[in-house]
Amino acid sequence: MTIIPTPPDIQTVVIQFEGICVNFRRSDFPFLPAAHRIVLINASMITNVWGNSIAPHLAGFTLNSLDPDTPTTALSGAMVQITNPLQTGLVYDTTYNAIPSLTLLTLGLNGPSLAVLTGHNPDLTSCYFDINHGTISSAPSLGATMTVVTIQTLGPPMFQVTPFPTGLSSTPSPVLQPEAATNQMFFSNEEVNIADASDFDFLLSYLVVNLPPVGTPTLPPTSTGTPSPNRKSAMAAKLHMQQDFSDVGCSNSTYP
Repeated sequence: MTIIPTPPDIQTVVIQFEGICVNFRRSDFPFLPAAHRIVLINASMITNVWGNSIAPHLAGFTLNSLDPDTPTTALSGAMVQITNPLQTGLVYDTTYNAIPSLTLLTLGLNGPSLAVLTGHNPDLTSCYFDINHGTISSAPSLGATMTVVTIQTLGPPMFQVTPFPTGLSSTPSPVLQPEAATNQMFFSNEEVNIADASDFDFLLSYLVVNLPPVGTPTLPPTSTGTPSPNRKSAMAAKLHMQQDFSDVGCSNSTYP
């Protein structure tokens, strides 16, 4: 008798990136270890950019909850990936082009900072999210633009967090075991208090550039389209803030 094994169920996880997250493609930067890398810079101690006051931004993620009262798992220097993707390759939805491009907004930028993009330095970078399979798109919310990653998985989605090395050592960093995800994950790099939101927050995106611009770089226009919910919009609703509240400052961006 021949027993034909049953293939694992194919499931889907949708990952939404809110706040200051910068997209890089290996087609533009061949040295990247993944087809696509989303960088959350460490802005936890930054309160002024190009003479503009901003609130510190903290990086973290939650599983399957838009509720702003749900605790966020902090990210302070780590690589994250989905460990059991269906081997579909990577596709860019047409809406990906709606994410503001730093080089289109501000001409004459230098190349990316390798210390930020690949340096595994927690003082500069809070998180790398690496993607090799799935679909990358975007969605508007509160005037900002979010990156949305949809990945099919073999069985229930699993994710892995690998901390950055802690320094020069012959002892390898511990690799944490994959953990069960849910069908939704929310990554954010935002201020703690929504009242501190500012359009100038977007200027933090330019800190991924080697030798950032001398003069104040350009801000993106307000995102348009049917708004998608996120944790910040849920908090705005909870606080009964005005419907015209705009947080274009926490748009994601792309480089180049």
